[in-house]
Amino acid sequence: MPKLEEVKRDLESGIPVLIYDFDGREQEVDMVFYAGAVSWKSVKTLRTLAGGLICYATGKEEAELLGLPFQVDILRSNQLLSRLVKRPRYNDEPAFSIWVNYVDTGTGISDQDRARTISELHSIVANLREMRESAREIFYENFYSPGHVPILISRGIRNRRGHTELSIALAEILGLERSMVFAEMLGEKTSLEKNEAMKFARHNGFHFLEGKEILQEVVA
Repeated sequence: MPKLEEVKRDLESGIPVLIYDFDGREQEVDMVFYAGAVSWKSVKTLRTLAGGLICYATGKEEAELLGLPFQVDILRSNQLLSRLVKRPRYNDEPAFSIWVNYVDTGTGISDQDRARTISELHSIVANLREMRESAREIFYENFYSPGHVPILISRGIRNRRGHTELSIALAEILGLERSMVFAEMLGEKTSLEKNEAMKFARHNGFHFLEGKEILQEVVA
């Protein structure tokens, strides 16, 4: 694994890292930014160079303090919609919660609008432990749903090993707020192959991390 201080410096400087999950799981690579350093250019980079769904992720504790449920639990509360809740082929429950926009955005979908929503989400999460109830009130006053930024909630790296959990585990290892943004990297017709993503990382000077490397740091 690259030196942790180098990975942290890049993330805090608005430079992404690439994370591959695991052989036999999704076998996909996500481009990951630290939400505290996201700008509209970061969103454009995710949209144009990664190509997958741009998601905001935080920890389960933060989600609970904000009163955010998992999307599958919302669906299960409706008898008809509950029929849509099925396990994906890798057999993990999804990490999705709700989709939001910040109230002062336009349509919410532009690079600028999504960057504003992400930055405001990060601000809430960064101050959550100190503000608690007031932070929750600020969240519900200043965001609306449905929007264009999906919030994902980590189920904990010991319970689930997707990119949500890997990115949040990485934030914890580096001493950053559990506040990350990522999108899957796409290739021709399918997800970008691991070896192609590694070449992309080398060409652009990005760190390439594997899930097993992050797991080793967690259990070290």
